[in-house]
Amino acid sequence: MTTHIERLIQQLDDPTGPSYDARAELIDMGSDAIPAIIDGLPSLDGFGQLTAIEVFEEVGDPRCGPALIGLLKSDNPTVREWAAMALASLDIDGAVEPLRRAYRACLERATPPDWSEPVGIRPPG
Repeated sequence: MTTHIERLIQQLDDPTGPSYDARAELIDMGSDAIPAIIDGLPSLDGFGQLTAIEVFEEVGDPRCGPALIGLLKSDNPTVREWAAMALASLDIDGAVEPLRRAYRACLERATPPDWSEPVGIRPPG
């Protein structure tokens, strides 16, 4: 049986409207929703992952750090960029080296420097 929170997480993938309501409800649940979102993250498509990143940023729970670090290896450049920016805005411990690796991977892919991904992933210092 699917729980209410699991249904909300599944709705994060629906760009036609339900994702916005699910996003708002998950944000209202706050830190209580974070473990379930982390568990459901691999089942989400790019849109759902981007919406989950928004929830992570709004809630500000540092437990999402490892999940965001994992998203730095996504096939989706926008997911990688948003995950990097969320790691920076949430000041997640242990994120500097993964961000450096993600930036090097971006350079190895020869992503043009004027695209938004290299700017979003650029490591500090």
